[in-house]
Amino acid sequence: MIRKKALILAAAALVMTFAASCGTAGRLKEGPRVTDPGVKAAIAENLDSLETLAAGVLKAAYMTENYVRTDKSIPGWEGYPVKLYTYHTGMDKEFGCRKLGKVYLLMPDKRQLAMWVATAVYSVEGRLDLDKCVKLFNFIKWQSGAQFPVSGVVYEDMEGDGTYYPYLFKDGITVYVPDGPWKSLNPDEKQLDFYLTMKNEDLKPYTGRYARICSTTREQYKANGGTMEVGTSDSEQTRIHAWMDAIREEYQKAWNSDFNMLITAWARQNLDTL
Repeated sequence: MIRKKALILAAAALVMTFAASCGTAGRLKEGPRVTDPGVKAAIAENLDSLETLAAGVLKAAYMTENYVRTDKSIPGWEGYPVKLYTYHTGMDKEFGCRKLGKVYLLMPDKRQLAMWVATAVYSVEGRLDLDKCVKLFNFIKWQSGAQFPVSGVVYEDMEGDGTYYPYLFKDGITVYVPDGPWKSLNPDEKQLDFYLTMKNEDLKPYTGRYARICSTTREQYKANGGTMEVGTSDSEQTRIHAWMDAIREEYQKAWNSDFNMLITAWARQNLDTL
């Protein structure tokens, strides 16, 4: 999660240029097809503004400091344009240096992100509620900057005090290595390279709770029709590795689609609270 600062309230002004409502439909459990007339017309009318909002989210992607290469051979991600980046934190108060990070990311472009948000809101609301689109864009910006880590280290200054903690990610979810040579608060080059190629057997037998890029939980996934057995968020014993498989499967489905089930699953339970 990117530490919460002031949300970009100016983006909300764009809503004033949108239509007050953009067609109606029944509440949809599955993603609406953009060929459906109501969805197609609503999105086409407002796509430029939706893409502008999406571009604002992508500008928060702090891990894209230095592009290294595109790799389409990452195990489990073969054929997908996963990009390797290096980046630095701010000055870490404990170590007195800017920590180095390496991470493989598969990030949407502004068109993909615009469509994922628009279809999520349409699925939940039964219409393209553009005020809700702005709020969902802002939530994703705060949570992740739309950065989906395929593998690597993600530093976060959760308290805003200059302490950058290294969180390890695999398949869009936090993972954990056992105590030993690969665990460090200030990883060196060898450790950073290891994080890029971690296998499940290198990890503790549980994952974190929240899936990128919208903090989706196992419970939200299942409530939205997810069929894979992924455990529950209750404890380390129930946060099983299969959640990585489900996240990878759904994100890969979304990559060549206008619909991202993980975003919609979160929105279905939380959109009205934004």
